[in-house]
Amino acid sequence: MMEILYIITQIIFILFVTCFFISAYSDKKIEANSLANKLAINSIYLINIFLLFSFTNLDSIYLLGILLISSLFLVAKKKYQFNSNDKKQFLLILFLIFFISIPLANTLNLGWDAKFFWFLKTINFAQGQSIQNLNQIPAFDYPHLGSYIWSFFWKFPFNKYEYLGRIYYICFYIISIFSFFEIFKISNLHKIILILLTILITYSSELFSGNQEILIFSLILLAAKFSYIILESKINNNQKTKIIFILLLILNASSWIKMEGLFFASFILFGIFVLANIKNNQKLFLLIGVFLIILGRFVFYKIFGADLESFQFEKTFNSISINNIFSHIKIIIYYSAVYLTQLPVFILATLCFGYSVYIYKIDKIQLFVYLFAILNVLFIFAAFIFSMEDVEWQVKVGLKRVMFETSGFYLLTIAYLINKTANK
Repeated sequence: MMEILYIITQIIFILFVTCFFISAYSDKKIEANSLANKLAINSIYLINIFLLFSFTNLDSIYLLGILLISSLFLVAKKKYQFNSNDKKQFLLILFLIFFISIPLANTLNLGWDAKFFWFLKTINFAQGQSIQNLNQIPAFDYPHLGSYIWSFFWKFPFNKYEYLGRIYYICFYIISIFSFFEIFKISNLHKIILILLTILITYSSELFSGNQEILIFSLILLAAKFSYIILESKINNNQKTKIIFILLLILNASSWIKMEGLFFASFILFGIFVLANIKNNQKLFLLIGVFLIILGRFVFYKIFGADLESFQFEKTFNSISINNIFSHIKIIIYYSAVYLTQLPVFILATLCFGYSVYIYKIDKIQLFVYLFAILNVLFIFAAFIFSMEDVEWQVKVGLKRVMFETSGFYLLTIAYLINKTANK
């Protein structure tokens, strides 16, 4: 009974901080002025604030104080008023997070990477150690942001069970799905049905075993949603600049959670740069933002003298040959086909995309999905062929997780088809 109370309180604490830490601007074109969208955009800001604070080496109690004081201030100022739809949405979000948290508390197994890499980083921060101390931990080149967030919500508000920290992953997962479906031009009841179906086909207990793929999935899903708005909606230049800024924050957060997150988010921004109707100064803003984010990662590795120790580039390039490349390509194609059957989102997305191309003229959204898919596939082949010597082993253990990270993006094909049909 006490653990149930801990879980409920933990969820409410996370949602409270996320909802009120930043006063959301009411821009219906961007946020639809709903609770889910406020939670989503505040989550993006909050994750980046966690990142900044992780470099300060200050005790996380100071960050807790900042979050609570600013949240309580905004509550006192009544910066956000809950309407009846918000209250219903809040209760549904709360219930779904709680429903998924129960098996998390009941099954305390950590994933393989989580046991040997991510959890060690989490303990480092939970014990008040600095980011420099990560040098003493295996796989220093693995990004640390997801572990820092895990440690923060492990410590606060109870400092009791480590899995309470991982409940944040569930919260962000549910919030991102609710926010994504705000772009659908259908009734609230139909949105709820699609949200539940999406959770049904994407959920797995392994997602919350301490590995970081679920955070990348959620960030890429939100990036897809904001990309759809800037490509499809008739919004003004100020709103477009806001969206570009949000997408840059997603890129920054993704790059500090998993290495491939930098590439996936960059592919989305490249699609926006090429296809979106934005002005030259906005394109310059986008390019400078991407450059500074990549530079920040480079400077970090340079300062700490970190090598990409988790990858076997030297061995790979020394043993590479034409025959090996073709053999590795066959392996990747085979396992890609196998894992596609285990990720229903891809099957639904492929059917929707094929049907939409057949009945509608090619437009920016379809080109955007097509461009991202090509870059995504090329990245997968390059990453698995050139990063590890034993390609087959790496594909077996890692390909499905990498594919899952971008699977949410392809829900855009469903949004596109439903909205096109609704418009007609």
